[in-house]
Amino acid sequence: MPPFERDLVSVNFALIGGATMGMAAGALLIPATRRELAAATARADDVAWVPKPVLLTWQRLTLIVASGLVPGVVLHKVGWSIVAIPTLLMFLGLVQLAYCDAKRQLLPKTMVHATTLCVTLSAVVVAAVTNEWHRLFIAVLCSAGLSALLFAINLMNPAWMAFGDVRLAPVVGLGLAWISPLALLQGFILANLLAAAVGVTLIVSRKASRKAALPFGFYLAIAAGAIILLWT
Repeated sequence: MPPFERDLVSVNFALIGGATMGMAAGALLIPATRRELAAATARADDVAWVPKPVLLTWQRLTLIVASGLVPGVVLHKVGWSIVAIPTLLMFLGLVQLAYCDAKRQLLPKTMVHATTLCVTLSAVVVAAVTNEWHRLFIAVLCSAGLSALLFAINLMNPAWMAFGDVRLAPVVGLGLAWISPLALLQGFILANLLAAAVGVTLIVSRKASRKAALPFGFYLAIAAGAIILLWT
């Protein structure tokens, strides 16, 4: 096989393989997401039980396709590099959490903690294998910085920033700063711009009041996906 054709096969394999693995992971996580969202809703409403949220066909397909899109493109561009694992794991978790935030404006603690644990462990393992401890150190510092910032905003006014978003900050900070501290800064700014644009649009169209809460985790997920693609 000529070199060009071998390269083309390798590229297609990375693209299709990455997208397939991402979509499979997204599909497998959906039942757990519905279960944890129902449990979080029950705790928030202080009731014993609530039914699992209805997941429409288009919503299921959106979660699955979104879970495969970014991994497919990333692996298509960078190849089968283990360095991409922490960021991709963060994104897969954010896709599911974005659904929860958009559906009920809740970020189930168990899902946030599980995502944070997976991303952190993967980052430590990758740093050990590749000897990129400096990258891990910088990412942890940036993660702590973002967490402190969102925590301060929550203390000043919980209506601006719910504590669920504060709880999500460490994994978002680690996952994006693993790429670059600048990527984290860009992601945070983009998430705020998206939230502001949607908020103003809803207020102008009188579909929401000035005091209405916005699912910031949802915009963080969109911004993270866009920044990952931008930096790949």
